[in-house]
Amino acid sequence: MAAVLGGFAAVAAVNTLVMTVLDRRGELGTLRLLGSTRRQVLRMVRWEALLVAVAGIALGTAIALATLVPMMRGLTGQGPYIPPLVYGSLAAATLVVGTAAATLPARAALRGETLER
Repeated sequence: MAAVLGGFAAVAAVNTLVMTVLDRRGELGTLRLLGSTRRQVLRMVRWEALLVAVAGIALGTAIALATLVPMMRGLTGQGPYIPPLVYGSLAAATLVVGTAAATLPARAALRGETLER
């Protein structure tokens, strides 16, 4: 059940990032016209996506801890245990998916003539 909910959350997050990048095609084109290389624009988009992903991981962790710790202490008398490998894997997957979700549409948006948009 958690995997299904996580999958739906991932699809929603990816869709949001893709739509955000596609809405910024004009801005990306303007950066190219002002002299930025494709590589510089893609690097900027990647860094923005990484910052959003890191903020999401931090905020999600804080909210999960704020709700799970009191609940688990009330039910079992102990705090929740999350194996570090599982947490690290989920965080790494979040970073990879977030970066790819922003980079791939940005690459597509930067192809072709900038003045056509």
